[in-house]
Amino acid sequence: MKEQLRKRLKELTSIIGLSGYEWDVAKYIKNELKDHVDSVEMMNCGILVARKKGTKPGPRVLVSAHMDEVGYAVTTITPNGFLYFGKVGLASEACMPGRRVWVKGDQGAVPGVIGTRSAHMLTPEEMAKPQSIKQSYVDICVRSREDAEALGIRTGSQIVPESPCQEMADTDYLCGRALDDRIGCAILIEAMIELKTEDIQGEIFAVFGILEETTVSAVSAAVNYLKPDYGLFIDTVPAGDVPDCDSVKELPIALNKGPVIILSQAYLNALSYATSHPKLVEAVRASAVTTNSKFQEFAFIGAAYLTDGAKCLYAGNGMAIVSLAIPRRYSHSPVEICHLEDVVSALKITEDFLKKHIDLTMI
Repeated sequence: MKEQLRKRLKELTSIIGLSGYEWDVAKYIKNELKDHVDSVEMMNCGILVARKKGTKPGPRVLVSAHMDEVGYAVTTITPNGFLYFGKVGLASEACMPGRRVWVKGDQGAVPGVIGTRSAHMLTPEEMAKPQSIKQSYVDICVRSREDAEALGIRTGSQIVPESPCQEMADTDYLCGRALDDRIGCAILIEAMIELKTEDIQGEIFAVFGILEETTVSAVSAAVNYLKPDYGLFIDTVPAGDVPDCDSVKELPIALNKGPVIILSQAYLNALSYATSHPKLVEAVRASAVTTNSKFQEFAFIGAAYLTDGAKCLYAGNGMAIVSLAIPRRYSHSPVEICHLEDVVSALKITEDFLKKHIDLTMI
């Protein structure tokens, strides 16, 4: 299981798929699942839905992860072929100057670098300031705008850092871009494959979402369409086990201690706020115990953390939600780090959860 997830993560994170440009990720997932589920369909908006129907009556259950990643997109091509760009989602700015990148054109990915002004030309004041996105450009080593366009590069072309998924000294730690949320996609793929021979109750919808990093609401379209009774949302979550975070008071979440049950999530001081349904939280806890999997719990109150599940509360007929998140360090950077044991535990919990018939009655 662990080695299959390692392989799956390397494959998924090698695909370029910014928010709003998830097509190549969806193509990969559809190809991997088409022989293991009852049907795979793409909604007009780009959301991918894989279905498994049981032979017995039961709940309509949604399980979701998002395909998109943060990154950058071309805004202007200069007459001499340099590319100005802007952010897509909350991508990190600090670690981009001087970095190798891929620019996804109509004819494939083109290598480039984000240029930096020579240190010989900087004043002491300029040296003390980080280079901003507005000051940055991508050099793809062409002579003109026409040369760039001949490579299929246009306004809106995707830009991602060259940062392939690789093992650290302890090979259970993986580092790379787009772990958020290709981890969730890997878990959903493997869970649906494992459940192929299971005689489940009701129907399972594996929903691979779009635009999470820019809207945190697109999956609500799938909820309106499918009308599930409840949903499990699999995403990643920042880890606090690093020197620049108070891991006791601020963010008591660590790698290799299991996935995190998100009890509540909020953004901008509760202007957007959601809680996980108590019965679903109980079910996830029970699945962790049944599968002998470690897990953590955390409630975000007034913090900047939100998943697709928050907006799905209000979609369809009103849906109960619970979020399960895999810890990762260095959010939205080219060097996100996760621990494979947390991914394995999340997969085991997800598989067991999807076999349950959960009664949501509270009163």
